[in-house]
Amino acid sequence: MTQPILAPERLDDVALALLTLTKEVWVLADRMHVVETLLERNGVVTAEAIDRFEPDAAFTAENDRRRRRLADGVFAALGATE
Repeated sequence: MTQPILAPERLDDVALALLTLTKEVWVLADRMHVVETLLERNGVVTAEAIDRFEPDAAFTAENDRRRRRLADGVFAALGATE
């Protein structure tokens, strides 16, 4: 039998670390969505175009759906509900 890496009282710390990492993953996923959108629209992407990107309603709706799916998956894995 293997010993646990962390003591049970550190569970909240692990959950907080996971949520912090999830926020960082979301920043990357959001930026990737911008890159994909710019590539579809223009065929080319520059750092300046990413920074200047202004989302339209369709982009915002899709991004909201993606964010909810990510958050729901993480909270489900933690056994938490919103």
